[in-house]
Amino acid sequence: MKKALLIFTVLLISVSGFSQKRKKRVKLDLTGRNYYIRCVANQKYLDIPGYGHRASKDNGADVQLWNLDKGMDRRVKFIPAGNGYYHIRFQHAKMNMDVHGCYSGEWFCGTYKDEKGANVQIWSAGSSKPQEWKLDQINPGEFRIINRYSGKVLDANGHRLDNNGCEVQQWDWHGGDNQLWELVDVKTGHRYQL
Repeated sequence: MKKALLIFTVLLISVSGFSQKRKKRVKLDLTGRNYYIRCVANQKYLDIPGYGHRASKDNGADVQLWNLDKGMDRRVKFIPAGNGYYHIRFQHAKMNMDVHGCYSGEWFCGTYKDEKGANVQIWSAGSSKPQEWKLDQINPGEFRIINRYSGKVLDANGHRLDNNGCEVQQWDWHGGDNQLWELVDVKTGHRYQL
């Protein structure tokens, strides 16, 4: 009886056209391309103060949000750092996105690299964990960007979200649109998604 029921179910599914087709998943390669990183909440882009080749190349220069103007200070490359993490390198200065502050346990420091609210900046390219970031796709084409050292996510300051110059910091994950980011291919204008 069970065998007959199984055969009948299989025939019914194949005759009714209910069989599921597998979708071919295309995995794009993140490396080797230039991207803009856009905040989902306000559609503004990661930026360094100044314009184009005159944008700051100083260690500690803030990462902020600004409207797109296609300057080189908006373009980043993802450089593999191992174990699924990347260095996010701003192309105008060849400097990595980094978390401001001291390492935990150091004395007389105003901000630590593992605190929520720590500022995000650029710094000379190195191999330290505060310069390493992992992408986790939350919605199609929308990612949270997680710092390897702190475990906190890239966050646009909610108090200045609509303004050019909005600060970028790290914060505990809460799932708001100010913590979701799109990667836009500079050449094609298409969003990256897994």
